[in-house]
Amino acid sequence: MSVIHTNFESKLNEMNIPFNKKEIENGHILYRFNFRLTTERALVVEVIIQASKDNYADAQIIYRHVHLLTDRSKEADAYELLNSLNEMKTGYYSLYLAGDGEVFLKTLLRTGEDAEPLYQTLVMGSGIAKGLQKDLVNVLGESGKAM
Repeated sequence: MSVIHTNFESKLNEMNIPFNKKEIENGHILYRFNFRLTTERALVVEVIIQASKDNYADAQIIYRHVHLLTDRSKEADAYELLNSLNEMKTGYYSLYLAGDGEVFLKTLLRTGEDAEPLYQTLVMGSGIAKGLQKDLVNVLGESGKAM
């Protein structure tokens, strides 16, 4: 395991964030944990850090189940809203609508041996996902249950 992975895990442990870890294709590591979005709902957060022998690696952070569109007649409204939110409220993160109605938030970044920037990016995205809830519910209605 690289220093990048070791330092990231140490940071998660320091912050008392429980996580599951799994090696996926090509030696990349997937970290998965939950973030309480509302009292009723949690985000599944996935961090994938590429396998790297360098002192840096590419990573992506995906916030699953930001919203679940259950009324498919609002799909055009959803795309319009997501485009607007991506322009105005998500910064370096982007919202996507999956084919099954899941709205998820994602960012890509390059990380180094210092785990703090990756951790701060992770925390910031969780806050952004939480902050988008009012807009998503106002336009798309209440979120369906996560699959």
